[in-house]
Amino acid sequence: MGEMFRRLRYLVNRRRLDRELGDEMEFHREMAAREGSGPVGNTLRLREEARDAWGWTWIDRLGQDLRYGIRMLRRSPGFSVAAVLMLAIGIGVNVAAFGFINAAFIKPLPVRDPGSLLHFERQSPERYASDLPYPEVAFIRDYARTLSAVLAQARNPLTLEGSERPLAAQFVTGNFFTELGASARIGRVFTPDEDRTGAAAPVVVLSHRFWQRQFGGDGSVVGRSISLNHRPATIIGVVSESFGGLTLDDPDVWVPLSRHPDLIRGSTLLTAFSNDDNGVRMWGRMRPGVTAAAVEHELQSLLQRLRAEHPNDIWEHERLVSEPGGRPGHGGGSSRGSGQRRASKAGPTLAVVGALTLLILAAACGNLGSLLLARGVSRSREIGVRIAVGAGVPRIIRQLFTESLLLAGLGSLAGLGLGQVILRLLMSASGAPTWLDMTPDWRVVAFTISVAFVAAILFGFAPALQVARQRRRSTAIRQILIGVQVAASCVLLIVAGLLVRALDRMITVDPGFAYQQVIAINPGLASHGYSAARAGAYLATMRTRLESLPGVVSVAMASTPPLGGKTTVIEIEIDGRRTAVHVNHVDEQFLTTLGIPLRRGRALGRGDTRSAMVSESLARWLWPGQDPLGKEFDHRTVVGLVGSARQTALQDPDAVEVYFPVEPEVLPSVSMLVKVSGRPEDAVRAVAATAEAIDPDVFAAVEMLQTAFHRKLEVNELTALGVSLLGVSALLLACAGIVGLVAYAVAQHTKEIGIRIALGASGAQVLSVVVRQLSRPVVAGLLTGTGAAAALTQILRRELYGVSHLDPVAYLAAIGVFVGTVAIAAWWPARRALRIDPLNALRID
Repeated sequence: MGEMFRRLRYLVNRRRLDRELGDEMEFHREMAAREGSGPVGNTLRLREEARDAWGWTWIDRLGQDLRYGIRMLRRSPGFSVAAVLMLAIGIGVNVAAFGFINAAFIKPLPVRDPGSLLHFERQSPERYASDLPYPEVAFIRDYARTLSAVLAQARNPLTLEGSERPLAAQFVTGNFFTELGASARIGRVFTPDEDRTGAAAPVVVLSHRFWQRQFGGDGSVVGRSISLNHRPATIIGVVSESFGGLTLDDPDVWVPLSRHPDLIRGSTLLTAFSNDDNGVRMWGRMRPGVTAAAVEHELQSLLQRLRAEHPNDIWEHERLVSEPGGRPGHGGGSSRGSGQRRASKAGPTLAVVGALTLLILAAACGNLGSLLLARGVSRSREIGVRIAVGAGVPRIIRQLFTESLLLAGLGSLAGLGLGQVILRLLMSASGAPTWLDMTPDWRVVAFTISVAFVAAILFGFAPALQVARQRRRSTAIRQILIGVQVAASCVLLIVAGLLVRALDRMITVDPGFAYQQVIAINPGLASHGYSAARAGAYLATMRTRLESLPGVVSVAMASTPPLGGKTTVIEIEIDGRRTAVHVNHVDEQFLTTLGIPLRRGRALGRGDTRSAMVSESLARWLWPGQDPLGKEFDHRTVVGLVGSARQTALQDPDAVEVYFPVEPEVLPSVSMLVKVSGRPEDAVRAVAATAEAIDPDVFAAVEMLQTAFHRKLEVNELTALGVSLLGVSALLLACAGIVGLVAYAVAQHTKEIGIRIALGASGAQVLSVVVRQLSRPVVAGLLTGTGAAAALTQILRRELYGVSHLDPVAYLAAIGVFVGTVAIAAWWPARRALRIDPLNALRID
């Protein structure tokens, strides 16, 4: 404690102590002079030794290093600005990427106590569903003791009178807003009393975005009646701008879940256990001191009780699995139906894009390290003088590394600002919900500081070591830096080229079915409580009326329309490998309507019950080298072999599909597919009117498959745009770095070049002195970057449709652009070598 107190005393009073020490030494010097006892020694050195004895002098030395570093950076404003800009690009891109992940997946939602929220999904050994039957949720709400509250949400589009586009509506429990701590901008939000049904008109709460768009921010909108699905509904409030619910959905309106049957006529959402297109998402709030494992254990026992009462409705060995529910990335699944699995495509893609952003930082650090080496040439005399007067190599390295930390600090500040600009542009381009908070929090700041520190080590330590040791002729570090920046830039340009090529071909590449002139109609009969018999009659009437429309070529039925958000799969295992087989229930016109070729056998016909058609990819996987006709799949006989069609997973070139007949139990979930001879845009209105005329209470969702196809490719487009911008940034960084490297090479070999010129060397021979030092690392970087790009694109081609990892045009174009641009950038500083005056060059030490 005494030692610590002494050090703290010095830290607080070090200026006074230093002054007293100087006075005391001056006194002893004067006394020695009077007594004639000789000099007392070097007082400056003695004062340094005394300070070392006091301890914690590193603070003073750090202050000295920082002040000296600031003076050095101010002396070279051009270098300082260039270095900060390079770091701002490298750090800013990474800050933007981390900011996106933080806002979408890490930062808690702006709701009350998000850490105690859990999101639940159904699971059994053979089945899966993210939606739960509402009666199951109500049973848990009434009997669970580990949960203080249960929230539920269902989605259904609603039509607003006078609006051409359907509204994104969420039906929520009455405690939804109060439990989440949401406040109203104007009016009020729901109360638990809204869970009770009544004769009064339904009430709705508007989102802030929809209020601004539809009503122009009119404050008198509260109390106004609007028509939803031809039913009156009263607006009671508008939520604050920062609230968007518990998912990444961006709803227009919220409606009490209890009023679902009022707006969706015939709805059995509140009473039916079947959750095919008719379920809700469930969240629960844990009581204080309760763990997620304890909640799951209690809910499993409750489901066993419920299964005893409803053995046909609750799955065997069913349990509810939980995940954190207070973050945007959770609870957003939309898969429905038994046997379904969510397939998150964003994860691997984000991982690859994250790796590419790190390459920008690597390129920036490589370039800046090269500039520091070039700058070290001009500081060699200064460093030599400091070493001559007694400064050790560690002291010089510390000073140079302190300057690198200063640059990293300035670059991080600029990068934080640039990252916020990039992030907001990214969120706007991706259509992310407007309520997501983009404000940097402590995580973003900590990430920025960490990246800046790592960058300082990457670009600062090795050059500082080489400069401090005066190893001007050592080329290993320089070549490594050149190779790093070339490899990083090459990877980004090749991947960008592959994605651009994918965008160019994806419109013309055949996904295995003809979507261009097909319209999909989803009446959503299950959500309207249609029985199998009623649904069959409705669909038969719709087919007859659609076939009579002018320009209609054929009409087909499918339980899973192509390119939709719904998919049903069966997981099977062959030779230890598991795969998901996409299941679709179709009729006899399905192949004709979508133009899927029948390779062998026959199509499914009317009256087929235990028959199936399989795709070529599934047949190759299940029965390689065998005839699939007559084989058994899921207790059905294969009667037809059809071409592979990537109707759900466009990114999977080996998508496996099986087709079953349309059976009575799936009729309420069936969609209609209409193929027209002309432009589908001209037929959409007539098709929608035909569907609505059959039952005015049914509001069918009508969409052209070509629109759905382009929506599926939005991920490709955004990824290609982002990576292309990264590639351009890397190219600019590479050009800046090569300029610095060539300038460094010219400065390092000035005397040699002068001698060559004096002896009559040609311009080509002079340039070879400069270029030959760059050739090896450039070639090594190109080879390394090409290999790394091939590895990354192996992942991307599984996630993004149309990407090819062996596209010679993309590879050659990217490498050609890089080499050509860098050659032009290198030519400008290289010309200086041709203008060197031999007499002046020979005077250089």
